Amino acid sequence: MTRSLDSTLESNLTSKQLRIADLIELHLSTAVYFTNAFIDISYDSPTAPDSGANTYLAQGQFLGFGAVNETRDIRVANLAITFTAVDFTTIALVLNNDYIDRRVVLYRALLNDNLAIDTNQVWQYFDGRISDFSIRETDNTAQLTLSVSSQFADYEKTAGRRTNNESQQRFFSTDVGMEFAPQIQTDIKWGRV
Repeated sequence: MTRSLDSTLESNLTSKQLRIADLIELHLSTAVYFTNAFIDISYDSPTAPDSGANTYLAQGQFLGFGAVNETRDIRVANLAITFTAVDFTTIALVLNNDYIDRRVVLYRALLNDNLAIDTNQVWQYFDGRISDFSIRETDNTAQLTLSVSSQFADYEKTAGRRTNNESQQRFFSTDVGMEFAPQIQTDIKWGRV
Protein backbone atom coordinates (compact mmCIF):
# COMPACT_ATOMS: atom_id res chain seq x y z
CA MET A 1 0.00 0.00 0.00
CA THR A 2 1.47 3.32 -1.05
CA ARG A 3 1.72 5.79 1.78
CA SER A 4 2.02 9.52 1.45
CA LEU A 5 3.75 10.47 4.67
CA ASP A 6 4.22 14.04 5.81
CA SER A 7 7.80 15.27 5.18
CA THR A 8 8.20 16.12 8.89
CA LEU A 9 7.12 12.59 9.78
CA GLU A 10 9.64 11.12 7.33
CA SER A 11 12.47 13.10 8.88
CA ASN A 12 11.33 12.21 12.43
CA LEU A 13 11.36 8.52 11.51
CA THR A 14 15.08 8.80 10.78
CA SER A 15 15.88 10.23 14.21
CA LYS A 16 17.82 8.19 16.75
CA GLN A 17 15.11 8.26 19.41
CA LEU A 18 11.53 7.32 18.60
CA ARG A 19 8.53 7.24 20.92
CA ILE A 20 5.94 5.16 19.11
CA ALA A 21 2.39 4.37 20.16
CA ASP A 22 -0.02 2.04 18.39
CA LEU A 23 -3.68 3.04 18.37
CA ILE A 24 -6.42 0.53 17.66
CA GLU A 25 -10.09 1.05 16.87
CA LEU A 26 -12.53 -1.82 17.29
CA HIS A 27 -15.74 -0.94 15.47
CA LEU A 28 -18.08 -3.07 17.58
CA SER A 29 -21.69 -2.01 18.29
CA THR A 30 -20.07 0.68 20.44
CA ALA A 31 -16.60 1.62 19.20
CA VAL A 32 -13.69 0.84 21.54
CA TYR A 33 -10.29 2.56 21.44
CA PHE A 34 -7.04 1.19 22.92
CA THR A 35 -3.36 2.04 22.81
CA ASN A 36 -0.26 0.15 23.86
CA ALA A 37 1.32 3.39 25.10
CA PHE A 38 1.69 3.98 28.82
CA ILE A 39 -0.60 7.03 28.72
CA ASP A 40 -4.09 7.66 27.31
CA ILE A 41 -3.95 9.36 23.92
CA SER A 42 -6.55 11.67 22.41
CA TYR A 43 -6.84 11.50 18.62
CA ASP A 44 -9.50 12.43 16.05
CA SER A 45 -9.27 9.53 13.65
CA PRO A 46 -10.70 9.86 10.13
CA THR A 47 -12.00 6.27 10.33
CA ALA A 48 -13.63 6.41 13.77
CA PRO A 49 -17.40 5.95 13.76
CA ASP A 50 -17.68 8.67 16.44
CA SER A 51 -17.22 12.31 15.59
CA GLY A 52 -14.52 14.34 17.29
CA ALA A 53 -11.47 13.20 19.22
CA ASN A 54 -11.57 9.87 21.01
CA THR A 55 -9.49 8.71 23.93
CA TYR A 56 -7.39 5.65 23.20
CA LEU A 57 -7.09 3.93 26.57
CA ALA A 58 -3.77 2.75 27.94
CA GLN A 59 -5.21 0.26 30.40
CA GLY A 60 -2.89 -2.55 29.43
CA GLN A 61 -5.67 -4.34 27.52
CA PHE A 62 -4.04 -4.05 24.07
CA LEU A 63 -0.77 -5.96 24.14
CA GLY A 64 0.37 -5.91 20.52
CA PHE A 65 0.05 -7.40 17.07
CA GLY A 66 1.91 -9.63 14.66
CA ALA A 67 3.88 -8.63 11.61
CA VAL A 68 2.16 -6.77 8.81
CA ASN A 69 3.54 -7.93 5.48
CA GLU A 70 2.80 -5.79 2.46
CA THR A 71 3.30 -6.64 -1.19
CA ARG A 72 2.30 -5.01 -4.42
CA ASP A 73 0.15 -8.05 -5.28
CA ILE A 74 -3.48 -8.26 -4.26
CA ARG A 75 -3.63 -10.84 -1.50
CA VAL A 76 -5.28 -11.38 1.83
CA ALA A 77 -3.23 -9.96 4.67
CA ASN A 78 -3.91 -11.50 8.07
CA LEU A 79 -3.00 -9.99 11.39
CA ALA A 80 -3.18 -11.38 14.92
CA ILE A 81 -3.99 -8.71 17.51
CA THR A 82 -3.41 -9.69 21.12
CA PHE A 83 -5.23 -8.43 24.20
CA THR A 84 -4.99 -9.46 27.81
CA ALA A 85 -7.72 -11.84 28.91
CA VAL A 86 -6.86 -11.67 32.60
CA ASP A 87 -9.34 -8.82 32.93
CA PHE A 88 -12.69 -10.07 31.61
CA THR A 89 -13.49 -6.66 30.09
CA THR A 90 -11.85 -7.47 26.78
CA ILE A 91 -13.39 -10.94 26.55
CA ALA A 92 -16.80 -9.41 27.26
CA LEU A 93 -16.31 -6.99 24.36
CA VAL A 94 -16.02 -9.90 21.97
CA LEU A 95 -18.54 -12.27 23.52
CA ASN A 96 -21.25 -9.62 24.06
CA ASN A 97 -21.02 -8.17 20.54
CA ASP A 98 -21.40 -9.41 17.01
CA TYR A 99 -17.68 -9.47 16.29
CA ILE A 100 -17.52 -11.26 12.94
CA ASP A 101 -16.73 -8.90 10.06
CA ARG A 102 -16.37 -5.87 12.34
CA ARG A 103 -13.84 -3.31 11.23
CA VAL A 104 -10.50 -2.94 13.01
CA VAL A 105 -8.19 -0.01 12.20
CA LEU A 106 -4.65 0.20 13.49
CA TYR A 107 -2.67 3.44 13.55
CA ARG A 108 0.92 4.14 14.46
CA ALA A 109 1.84 7.51 15.99
CA LEU A 110 5.04 9.27 16.90
CA LEU A 111 4.92 10.98 20.28
CA ASN A 112 6.71 14.28 20.74
CA ASP A 113 8.84 15.30 23.74
CA ASN A 114 5.66 16.20 25.67
CA LEU A 115 4.22 12.72 24.93
CA ALA A 116 1.49 14.18 22.74
CA ILE A 117 0.74 13.49 19.10
CA ASP A 118 0.47 15.80 16.14
CA THR A 119 -2.05 14.67 13.51
CA ASN A 120 0.74 14.85 10.91
CA GLN A 121 2.69 12.29 12.96
CA VAL A 122 0.03 9.53 12.73
CA TRP A 123 -0.46 7.10 9.86
CA GLN A 124 -2.81 4.22 9.20
CA TYR A 125 -0.97 0.95 9.59
CA PHE A 126 -3.66 -1.66 8.93
CA ASP A 127 -7.37 -1.79 8.12
CA GLY A 128 -9.26 -5.05 8.23
CA ARG A 129 -12.17 -7.06 9.56
CA ILE A 130 -12.40 -9.54 12.44
CA SER A 131 -12.66 -13.11 11.18
CA ASP A 132 -12.19 -15.10 14.40
CA PHE A 133 -10.85 -15.02 17.94
CA SER A 134 -9.13 -17.39 20.32
CA ILE A 135 -8.42 -17.42 24.04
CA ARG A 136 -5.24 -18.97 25.38
CA GLU A 137 -4.81 -19.60 29.10
CA THR A 138 -1.82 -20.66 31.14
CA ASP A 139 -1.33 -20.96 34.89
CA ASN A 140 -0.17 -17.34 35.10
CA THR A 141 -1.93 -15.42 32.35
CA ALA A 142 -4.55 -15.44 29.60
CA GLN A 143 -4.62 -13.83 26.16
CA LEU A 144 -7.35 -13.01 23.70
CA THR A 145 -6.20 -12.98 20.07
CA LEU A 146 -8.33 -11.49 17.32
CA SER A 147 -7.69 -12.77 13.80
CA VAL A 148 -8.13 -9.83 11.47
CA SER A 149 -8.12 -10.09 7.67
CA SER A 150 -7.57 -7.31 5.17
CA GLN A 151 -10.22 -5.92 2.88
CA PHE A 152 -9.42 -8.62 0.31
CA ALA A 153 -10.55 -11.47 2.57
CA ASP A 154 -13.63 -12.15 0.41
CA TYR A 155 -11.91 -11.33 -2.86
CA GLU A 156 -12.53 -14.77 -4.40
CA LYS A 157 -15.98 -15.26 -2.86
CA THR A 158 -18.72 -16.12 -5.34
CA ALA A 159 -21.27 -13.32 -5.20
CA GLY A 160 -24.98 -14.05 -5.09
CA ARG A 161 -24.82 -17.40 -3.28
CA ARG A 162 -27.66 -18.36 -0.96
CA THR A 163 -28.09 -21.24 1.47
CA ASN A 164 -31.05 -22.77 -0.34
CA ASN A 165 -31.57 -25.64 -2.77
CA GLU A 166 -31.99 -23.45 -5.87
CA SER A 167 -28.67 -21.69 -5.38
CA GLN A 168 -26.92 -24.98 -4.63
CA GLN A 169 -28.38 -26.62 -7.73
CA ARG A 170 -27.30 -23.70 -9.90
CA PHE A 171 -23.64 -24.32 -9.08
CA PHE A 172 -23.74 -28.08 -8.31
CA SER A 173 -26.65 -29.62 -10.25
CA THR A 174 -26.39 -33.10 -8.70
CA ASP A 175 -26.01 -31.97 -5.06
CA VAL A 176 -29.26 -32.28 -3.06
CA GLY A 177 -27.72 -31.45 0.33
CA MET A 178 -29.82 -28.30 0.76
CA GLU A 179 -33.13 -29.80 -0.42
CA PHE A 180 -34.73 -30.14 3.02
CA ALA A 181 -32.74 -27.47 4.81
CA PRO A 182 -35.70 -25.06 5.21
CA GLN A 183 -37.66 -27.68 7.17
CA ILE A 184 -34.82 -28.48 9.61
CA GLN A 185 -34.90 -25.15 11.44
CA THR A 186 -37.72 -22.73 10.94
CA ASP A 187 -36.03 -19.81 12.71
CA ILE A 188 -33.44 -19.44 9.93
CA LYS A 189 -34.61 -17.10 7.19
CA TRP A 190 -33.87 -18.96 3.97
CA GLY A 191 -33.56 -16.51 1.13
CA ARG A 192 -35.88 -13.95 2.76
CA VAL A 193 -34.93 -10.49 3.97
